[in-house]
Amino acid sequence: MNQIHSVGTSHHTAPLDFREKLAFSQTQILQAFPLLREQYHFQEAVILSTCNRVEVYAASEVAGGGAPLLDFLSAYHHIDSQTLKKFTYAHQDEDAVRHLFDVSASLDSMVVGEPQILGQVKDAYDTALAAGASGQTLNRLFSKAISVGKRVRTETNIASGAVSIGFAAVELAKKIFQSLKNKTVAIVGAGEMSELTAQHLVENGASKVIVANRTFERAVEIAEKFDGIPLPYDESLSFLVDADIVISSTDAPHYLIQRKPLAEVMRKRKNRHMFLIDIAVPRDIDPEVGKIENAFLYNIDDLDAVVASNIKDRQREAEIAGRIVEEEAIGFYSQLQLLKVTPTIKALNRQFQGVVERELQACIKKAELSPEQRAHVQSMTQAIVKKLLHQPVKNLRQKTNDIDGGRVRYIQALQELFALKDVENRTETED
Repeated sequence: MNQIHSVGTSHHTAPLDFREKLAFSQTQILQAFPLLREQYHFQEAVILSTCNRVEVYAASEVAGGGAPLLDFLSAYHHIDSQTLKKFTYAHQDEDAVRHLFDVSASLDSMVVGEPQILGQVKDAYDTALAAGASGQTLNRLFSKAISVGKRVRTETNIASGAVSIGFAAVELAKKIFQSLKNKTVAIVGAGEMSELTAQHLVENGASKVIVANRTFERAVEIAEKFDGIPLPYDESLSFLVDADIVISSTDAPHYLIQRKPLAEVMRKRKNRHMFLIDIAVPRDIDPEVGKIENAFLYNIDDLDAVVASNIKDRQREAEIAGRIVEEEAIGFYSQLQLLKVTPTIKALNRQFQGVVERELQACIKKAELSPEQRAHVQSMTQAIVKKLLHQPVKNLRQKTNDIDGGRVRYIQALQELFALKDVENRTETED
């Protein structure tokens, strides 16, 4: 079973301009696989490249694969090794397993609990699998990582609750309207945050967007992004009569939406609910608006409070998720270690079985045994082999998780004492 190595960078360790230099396009990923195999002698590889991280996972027969992976990244992206070491991290074996499980469970993400990363891990694995770059070791690793990510999402609430202003607005809007289907969003001004918030609302069901701006050309420009309706801003607020959700973000020095004209708008709306989001600093909407019946006003601090509360909830869920990841990582790595001793156990069995079979045949030739007697003798010899091997095999399996080299010493001792490498070589030659 191959050693597992990983080298990478992320938002935790590197600025955006460095991550951009290290990023792989889909074409570059496919070009990299044969290089990793032929020039750097990695039997298997998977490359995960997203806006927040670039990581290369590889498997080889020898330890110390982190250095060749760094050499590969340095040569491929033309980045000097010292700069690369400054902004990257490396993991091997159990640490690499645990890190990938953290990534797939979104515990290592910029926003803990974000749903995109699990799909990105799966896509990276699918690409490597289709290209023939992933083999037995990484197939096991990535299949398990995807399973762990799904388990975390099933058994915790790590992905619940809005953790951005846009999503907080959606969360509050759903509490007011139950559903955003067929709701109209009005953007007042031309702030980037307003556009992002409106985008989240549209993605969650809002069907119509109105854009009002003092500069009509700017209203047209923004409205085109949403296939919406541009309207000129006027102090009577008549453009808000059809609006169910109002997002305001301008740099105006005074209130653009005041109580008296909005009260008249609400009367024309027959007091249907209106959700107003004031993202501007200083504020665009007169706080007195919140006293109008069925007008629900929230400012940037209100939304920040929702976000902060949800982040705190996610952090609690992340602790539960962390325990799941640790449990899964230990269990998975134990299974990998067990696979590493399996060839030695099989070779030991073949060695003993070979001796028994030769001696049994010699005995049968010398003694005239009936078929029934032969069966009894054969059964007895098999039982002896099983009992002789029971304790050494048990001890070897118990050593699979030793971090002090106990497993390696046991394997070497058994192979030397019983010439197991010779047995394996003879078997392969005979096959």
